[in-house]
Amino acid sequence: MVAAHKSVLMRLEIRPAGNLCRCKHDKKHTIAKGEPRLVVRETGPGTPEQGYCADCEIAMLNRASRRIDELREEVRAQMV
Repeated sequence: MVAAHKSVLMRLEIRPAGNLCRCKHDKKHTIAKGEPRLVVRETGPGTPEQGYCADCEIAMLNRASRRIDELREEVRAQMV
């Protein structure tokens, strides 16, 4: 049996905000109760969750996607 691959992503999920809250990236951005927000949980016990609004989460996920593409290309280049 082959071991499962570890996820290289931190613990991420999209879930509705429980209450009115502010975006961790930009405190001017509010997230209304029930609106979807990106929740990031760092690894390790006792670490808090960070919530991000839709505008910031899209920018963050796009940046992460570009970085993953760059890393993928680096690996491919080393395999040749």
